[in-house]
Amino acid sequence: MNRAFQLVLAVVISGMVGGCTSKLVRIDSAPAFADIRINNEYIGKTPIYHRFYDKWYPWPMKKTDDFMIQAQRPGYEPEVQIFHETPVRADLSYVPEEILFKLRPLKNQETADE
Repeated sequence: MNRAFQLVLAVVISGMVGGCTSKLVRIDSAPAFADIRINNEYIGKTPIYHRFYDKWYPWPMKKTDDFMIQAQRPGYEPEVQIFHETPVRADLSYVPEEILFKLRPLKNQETADE
């Protein structure tokens, strides 16, 4: 077999073995403009849309990603939401269509305002 055919065959076989699904999710916070990090990577400020990708393999059906999402804004306590992978599904149904963070003011901020 020539080298080009082997390369094409390898790409086709790897496409049959593994797959990827995605989901567009709206992330928002109250108050708005919180910094958002997903798995410790900064992605932007709320409100924001983010496309989550989930790699999976058809046999055995196994997902590869959990998602830790953190919202942080100066003067407010940071909030973290974690979405664990669910191996029995082949999609991102464990991440909701919309994620909302309700940030609470820091305790020293509340006393300073009084």
